[in-house]
Amino acid sequence: MKTQEELKKLDAGKLNGELTQLQNDIVRLGFNINNGQAKDTHMLKVTRKQIARVQTLINSQKA
Repeated sequence: MKTQEELKKLDAGKLNGELTQLQNDIVRLGFNINNGQAKDTHMLKVTRKQIARVQTLINSQKA
């Protein structure tokens, strides 16, 4: 996952790509947790927070 500083350097198109990738990751993690295949279930929470960070940056660039 990218740090906050790395995300701030990206333009809107790349941020949208990052957001799509994170949303796909959250779906995959959810399936793996429900199937009992994931060992690090905390990554679901971490990924949700990362999605919120990316969405905040996208909204701040619009304004």
